[in-house]
Amino acid sequence: MQFRISDRKVRKEFEDQKLKPTFEYVEFEERKIHYAKIGNDSLPTLFFIHGSPGDWSAFLNYFKDSTLLAHTNMVALDRTGYGKSDFGNYEKNLKEQARFYKGVLEKFQDSTKQKPILISHSYGGAVVLQMAVDYPEMMSGIVSLAGLSSSELTVPRWYNGAAKSIFVRWWLPAAFTVSNKEMLHLQEDLKLIETNYDKIKVPLMVLHGQKDKIVPYGHALFLKEKLENNPSFELTTLPEANHFIPWTHQDTVRNMILKMLEEVKK
Repeated sequence: MQFRISDRKVRKEFEDQKLKPTFEYVEFEERKIHYAKIGNDSLPTLFFIHGSPGDWSAFLNYFKDSTLLAHTNMVALDRTGYGKSDFGNYEKNLKEQARFYKGVLEKFQDSTKQKPILISHSYGGAVVLQMAVDYPEMMSGIVSLAGLSSSELTVPRWYNGAAKSIFVRWWLPAAFTVSNKEMLHLQEDLKLIETNYDKIKVPLMVLHGQKDKIVPYGHALFLKEKLENNPSFELTTLPEANHFIPWTHQDTVRNMILKMLEEVKK
């Protein structure tokens, strides 16, 4: 299991769709970042960032959503080390990741339309928070789905340490090795940025399930406390939902995205 969608599967997924995704790379310094794109360039851009592990296809169903296609241009990247973005060649540091993805985001900065809305899931939520602290001028809003935010609640599991062993790494799929390296480094990265959360002024909507065992609901409450002075912060709680809300609650996610599109017009 490598968490990489094949070209053949992409073709099959979209064979009955009028619009089909295109694929490009952005070369930023020493990195090549791969992304998928669908929609009309003249419409507002949604910029999706997946979790750990994963690839752009975590948001594939949204690429087929007729309502979103009618109102937005969608971009979903493969984070460094995943998919076709130098697979296996990871970047464990959040700040560096944010800098790399800024290179992609720059392609979608257009003075004639609003700045992109960033949409993230899980570990991608931490990446987007880093981007919001470092590059707030490059986004108009954030939708965070079951996102990580708190260093205190982000404690490496026993298997993260075990996975450092050369004997364990030998049989682990490459995507899990990348994920493990990220998770081991994440707590320290969050300690560095969480003191700056109060600087985030862009509209930020959080959707989180109370039964999430992977990224506990406390992450959402922590972010709510840190952004108490942001009048455009909004937390929506799903009492029965687990961690996989991008797939189990697609209608709710879509409606939140549409709500954010209206919010950033104000």
